[in-house]
Amino acid sequence: MSAYGLLFQSAAQAGAVWLGFTAVQVFSALYALRLDKEKFEPLWTLPLQIFVYRQLMYLVVVQSVVTALLGSRLRRHRMQRIGSATDTLRRQPA
Repeated sequence: MSAYGLLFQSAAQAGAVWLGFTAVQVFSALYALRLDKEKFEPLWTLPLQIFVYRQLMYLVVVQSVVTALLGSRLRRHRMQRIGSATDTLRRQPA
């Protein structure tokens, strides 16, 4: 939507909408932290969540939609397991 706003509307209007949504996110995060009686220090990670984590999630969603539309299935990756936990626990001193 940001790209659409920049292409088909004024940059000032798109920036104002983006700032409005960001302000709502910051205030809701502040309110949630206040309700939980948590410190506000983790709030500095909000820009990272907006610019990094969301882009990765969008990539996952796009990949999932394309996979669903094409009808192909993603294969699950299996780990090859060797040994057991009891052997490791027996070797460790108590």
